[in-house]
Amino acid sequence: MIKKLLKKTIIVMSVFFGTQLQAQTFDFDIDLQNWAVSWGGNSEVTYAGTEGVSGDGALKLERSGANSNFGIKNNVAGTVVTGIDATVKKFIRIRYKNETNGTQIRIGGTNGDDSAIKTNANGDINFSIGANSDEYVTSYIDMSSYTLWKGDLTNFYMMVRQNEPDTAGDAFYLDEIEFLTSMPAITYSEFVKNPSFDGPSGDTHLSGNKGYATRGITSTEAHDGGQSLRFAFTSDATDPFWTFSSYEKVYGTQYPANTDIQVKMWVKTNRATPISLSARVSLTDGSVDTATKPIATVTTTNTAMEWEEITFNLTCPDAFDGVKFWFALNYTDGDAANLLNGDIVYIDEMSATLTTPSLSTSNSKIEGASVKAENGSISVSGANLEAVYSVAGQQVGVKGLSSGIYIVKMSKGNKQDAVKVAL
Repeated sequence: MIKKLLKKTIIVMSVFFGTQLQAQTFDFDIDLQNWAVSWGGNSEVTYAGTEGVSGDGALKLERSGANSNFGIKNNVAGTVVTGIDATVKKFIRIRYKNETNGTQIRIGGTNGDDSAIKTNANGDINFSIGANSDEYVTSYIDMSSYTLWKGDLTNFYMMVRQNEPDTAGDAFYLDEIEFLTSMPAITYSEFVKNPSFDGPSGDTHLSGNKGYATRGITSTEAHDGGQSLRFAFTSDATDPFWTFSSYEKVYGTQYPANTDIQVKMWVKTNRATPISLSARVSLTDGSVDTATKPIATVTTTNTAMEWEEITFNLTCPDAFDGVKFWFALNYTDGDAANLLNGDIVYIDEMSATLTTPSLSTSNSKIEGASVKAENGSISVSGANLEAVYSVAGQQVGVKGLSSGIYIVKMSKGNKQDAVKVAL
């Protein structure tokens, strides 16, 4: 689990023309450290001396338009003042509080070749953020795939965009930004990415927005670790609030029809009555969508406003080799479990497991023949084992096998058969 990161001190705080600043962290403990409005008239950037996790200062952005920005820039030719070496520093860690309605950060600036960063094959560089939050959270931004993120940046900006106007007095606060050569590993549980919401992917892989509620990472509640996913309802729900994951787990072998999927998650709400949730998977087989999308629905039983673990059991009627995960806070017209204005739901510690069905071997064409598959080994009784193949057609051994589906070829006298088994 990733714990709260301590602030680092900027050793060098000023720069002379023609000199590159070596520091790669900006913590805004004393002032704005040369950061300001990057361009345009939709922003006001000031220093908030009592903001930040420790109350020791943060950059404050007030938006007067949908595309409001801040950054560190250079107006003198040949001068590098950002101190950001994009050839080496491919990752960005930000600690921020977003009180605004903005749901996206866009990265821009000018690279070491004096070219715009965002006008490359990847297009605009956008990252999702949670809106209308009252706390500081940490997120990581991966810039390693952007071809124009290189050289000593002469300008760098971050734009907080979408969904204005904001409520008067609301602002975006940047407590700390650090440019890194690496970042913590992204965690998974089968097809669930960042299952405890402490990892560097934050909630950028999740989508699905609603006007009556907001979704984002929170550091005030967690079943384990430092953060969880929070849904805050600002008005009564009018339909299910689905959350979609853009991450697809692609397996090297095909899972057979009737494979069981179990998803677990810990849930907590601020209300003393049950709520209803659903989990669903989108399956692919050879990159083609299967015919069905299995779904399961569970209603919570805890009424003490404490953490509760809930379990979704799904059975997949189709064979598949890829999985995407969705889940929803449910709505049914007139249902008492519907979420209402002021309700908050926390999700943490999600997990997933896949269990292949026990395949029958009694249907072999060879009378009395059976196949035993367990503990990484395959054996045959009542017949001769000729060969074992992966579902891709590659011949493999009979011991030390990984989990998956295998084809067992056997013979007895002048009879031959091939049986599919699962380990």
